[in-house]
Amino acid sequence: MIATTSQTKLVKQVAGDLDRHEGFREFAYPDPLSGLFKKFPKERWGFEPARDILARIGVSVEDATKLGAPWTVGYGFTHGVNPDSHMSRITAERKLEQEILSIHTALSNVLTWYKDSSFVTKTVLINMAFNMGLKGLLGFTNTLKFISQKNYEQAARNMTLSLWYKQVGARAKELVERMRTQTIPAGYVKE
Repeated sequence: MIATTSQTKLVKQVAGDLDRHEGFREFAYPDPLSGLFKKFPKERWGFEPARDILARIGVSVEDATKLGAPWTVGYGFTHGVNPDSHMSRITAERKLEQEILSIHTALSNVLTWYKDSSFVTKTVLINMAFNMGLKGLLGFTNTLKFISQKNYEQAARNMTLSLWYKQVGARAKELVERMRTQTIPAGYVKE
């Protein structure tokens, strides 16, 4: 998939945002809500091979595969990831760019108004879809209705009422403010 100039700008912005929000991890790490992560939260998950950590804490790879699911690597990628997975930064960056373009295309296909929405709105929606999946984002029925009507104040208010908002913390607060003001703070703008 080859990106247009406007898509390139969008990919660059969302990739920068996701780099801050997700962070890059070369090695696989267990889901932070999993029993494995909660039992061993001080381990350097994602920064050294999981197999080394598992050997140190006395958990078999077979048990860890189940106890830490879903395993994650790179910039929050979970598909096909297991405790032995690892990914270089350059591979993760290319995969992230493709994922952003894929989400952008999917949103264009399922939300008739998306193509005409603002650049800022697109950055928020792609970020949310990356975080919770397209199906999760599409569950924000009322919020999406307000966005389609360009009622950004009400859309932002609705975003704060969700479980996502409670679980995601600073990232959610940033995206809500971005939606409300339709601006990206100067320190976060990627040119």
